Amino acid sequence: MDNVITYDVETSYPYLDDDLQIDQRTFEAMWRLFCQIKDYWQLSVPETGVKSQLLVFMQNRIKIDLNYYADYKNAAKVIRELTYQLGEQAAYEKLFTDPSANLQPPTTHLARARQRVSNEFITLALAVGGFKTFGAKNALGFISGGNIKGQTPYRTIEEA
Repeated sequence: MDNVITYDVETSYPYLDDDLQIDQRTFEAMWRLFCQIKDYWQLSVPETGVKSQLLVFMQNRIKIDLNYYADYKNAAKVIRELTYQLGEQAAYEKLFTDPSANLQPPTTHLARARQRVSNEFITLALAVGGFKTFGAKNALGFISGGNIKGQTPYRTIEEA
């Protein structure tokens, strides 16, 4: 069906293919970053299914804002450079903690990697189970599961 009319279909980027995918090398670097985040902050993240959730998260980000495509590639490059310069553990620690990476707006490669990628992956890690690390009993993500008396996933006013 080459004569399908698409001029009235919503699109974020009309001049690009709607199926822009992140390459395997960049995704593997982002997966390593996600695992380092989980380990560095000692977050309780499930072992199964999270890799596919990360891929879907990244693909959705790219569909919302094409700049994320470049940001993921930039973050992979920043991590490679930091690892070459400092070694793996020190590289991730610098990415996670260097005060210069918090500058607003994020104009350096390091700042974009921290603010547009690493910080968002932290949010994702919390959403997929990391809340349990902080004492949430039923944390199944942002919705937290059922609000069952006696199994409240957060501190109630009576416990405060």
